[in-house]
Amino acid sequence: MSSSCHGGGVGKDQGIIWSKKDPHSRADAVLSTARSARMAEALKIPDPKVSVRCTVCHSPMQTVPTERLSLLKNFEPEKGVSCESCHGAAEPWLRFHTRPDVQHAQRIAAGLRELTDLYARANACVACHLNLDPEIANVGRHPEMFFELDGQMSAQPPHYKDEGAWVGPRAWQTGQAVALRELSWKLAQQRDATLVARWKALVWVLQKSGTLDVDADAASFAAAQSTANRFAKASAQSIWTREKTLQLLRAYSAASAEFRDAKVSVEELRRRGEVLVMAMDRLWSALKREGGLKSENFDNGLRVAVDLARAQAGFKKELFSAAIEQLEVALERLPQK
Repeated sequence: MSSSCHGGGVGKDQGIIWSKKDPHSRADAVLSTARSARMAEALKIPDPKVSVRCTVCHSPMQTVPTERLSLLKNFEPEKGVSCESCHGAAEPWLRFHTRPDVQHAQRIAAGLRELTDLYARANACVACHLNLDPEIANVGRHPEMFFELDGQMSAQPPHYKDEGAWVGPRAWQTGQAVALRELSWKLAQQRDATLVARWKALVWVLQKSGTLDVDADAASFAAAQSTANRFAKASAQSIWTREKTLQLLRAYSAASAEFRDAKVSVEELRRRGEVLVMAMDRLWSALKREGGLKSENFDNGLRVAVDLARAQAGFKKELFSAAIEQLEVALERLPQK
């Protein structure tokens, strides 16, 4: 990557950001850890650093034919999730994509992956950030995979700039709908009790955010897959405001009583808690950043709720319900505008 392209200079530092700050650039290093070695041993994988079962997400360029890589100067295929992993194979569009007379649609037509649209971006990211080979998952050493587009975008140092206001809530809702679609697809292929609880939790949280027509009790996963996909497309184009974001955050904080429902299993409540704290975190972050809201009580209360939702010792639904109730109180005390 030369300094005249994305390797340096004002507005041309995308490569520097990726190599120095983006965790994607170090995704391949995970395959050299002791945990990966133990997983590989259990799965009878001789070397996780070169096994396609591992590199498909941690170092995808390793599958590119060596004769093609030889055209790229000083390129090391083991360098994690690199530019082309996300933006698509560059050969068809590399030489002309910076020309001022070339429109974005022409670049996309030539093979550049569409990432400005949040629905398309979610589709590009979800495969590695949610889907996991069941055999690898059952080994028990791989971290459980979650996909939440806005939070993961925030954790990745941006080498781009999204246009418009209130992108965060829109990205959150779009990503969660895409996650629901993917879980629906998996469950339509093979029922998995662990995934069913996660699926029901996503249905629950999204039904509070919009008109998602999915019956969680009927569990028709094939139908839910299509419904979630339509909802994701609509979410990517939806309009969010300060009022809409605050209204949904209030609705979530009013859900404390639902975590005391004896008719719902503790496991399902735990899964609801996981997606609920992620949703509240992203909505509150947007309200602080773009809506000018501040509340130390809400900040502290949200940290408590997050810790309770992720507690290793087991989910305490009474404590979690009380924490959500305190968040509702904190929102009520916000200054009215």
